[in-house]
Amino acid sequence: MGTTKARDYMFDTFRGLLMLSIPMSHFTKMTGNLYSDLYLNGAFPKDSLFGFVYITINVFVMQAFMFLSGFFSKKPERARETAWSTFMWPYLVFTFLYFFVRWAFFGSAHLTFLSPPFALWFLWALFFYRFFLKDMVKFKWLLPVGIILYFVAGMVQDWGDFLALGRVLSYFVFFLFGYYCSKERLAWFQQLKKSKVALVILAAVLVACSILLCKFGPSVGWYLLRESYHSYDMQIWQDVLLRLMILIVSTGWIVLMINIIPSKKGFLAYVGANTMPIYMFHLTLRYVIEFKGLYVGFVACLVVAWFGLLGVIHMKWKNTAGYITLIIISIVAAVGLFASGILKSWYGLCPHSMVLTYILCYGGALMAGIAFVSPFWIKLYDFLVDGTNKLPKLTRWLKGPGYEAEE
Repeated sequence: MGTTKARDYMFDTFRGLLMLSIPMSHFTKMTGNLYSDLYLNGAFPKDSLFGFVYITINVFVMQAFMFLSGFFSKKPERARETAWSTFMWPYLVFTFLYFFVRWAFFGSAHLTFLSPPFALWFLWALFFYRFFLKDMVKFKWLLPVGIILYFVAGMVQDWGDFLALGRVLSYFVFFLFGYYCSKERLAWFQQLKKSKVALVILAAVLVACSILLCKFGPSVGWYLLRESYHSYDMQIWQDVLLRLMILIVSTGWIVLMINIIPSKKGFLAYVGANTMPIYMFHLTLRYVIEFKGLYVGFVACLVVAWFGLLGVIHMKWKNTAGYITLIIISIVAAVGLFASGILKSWYGLCPHSMVLTYILCYGGALMAGIAFVSPFWIKLYDFLVDGTNKLPKLTRWLKGPGYEAEE
């Protein structure tokens, strides 16, 4: 009698950690900008905890996501079959939805599917990688070409947002690292966990690299790998050296993570199995906070904390109708308070204390991630991207009265 192989939750936990890091990155940028505008000279405080967290996250989080996606794309035929439903269809759906979000914020918006809005470039890039993987792997020099493209991406001026070309080319090599990394090779890297001293040294080196980048690196926008060196008043050799450093550092973080992350089931594993609702829906919350002038001050963090608390209650309570009712009441109450102007003077209020600012920033970011991993948002995401397949009764109705008989 065969035995069922136990699931290795390390990958889910890794994805969960990465996903909760993304709101951390976004909130760090918003809070750092606000604090600097209020108390510093107007520039993002790169040489602070804000800069350290933002740089550390952005030198390895998306790279690690791409690595994991490539690692689980060992079957190119299957990767092509699922590329549309997993990445392109959600990209089209949320591009359309975010058109209305931009219209609501700015009063006007231009609908285009060729320039990924917000952070949807991630879906576009993964669709490209996985759809064309079947054809690309026939080229035996694909990995060296991917490395070359990684450096070339920083040399072409005025990429803009068209097709997210700067990022698509920059992150492609990390996808290939994952694809070409066999289970045996991964296990070889994981042998590092046998030496705690080696792990401590690796962690110390990686932290030191982040500190050096805070002190002497480029402005934080560069780490998104979206634009060329021309946009940051750099020389081409500086961009090449920095990209080489990021290539090494991000690889180091991935190696460290796969050695220290446990394989047991836990909350982070649950988050890692449901990353897309957090990634998609927190973006709207991010822009509500930013474009409505709330930023991450007292009011914004209280609102985010409340919705995060509702998410925790929903995960325990399992009552979707009650959760939706509480969400609607909370939204109506929040809109009413904001419309009344009572809280207007508090919108951007940020404490002088850096410690309290950090607590508000990262507490709010963590609660934002938790808020959108509750069952309601998971089901809403499934409905938006998979429609009738998630609603069997509607499917049967659409197919007509003869459907059940055929079944």
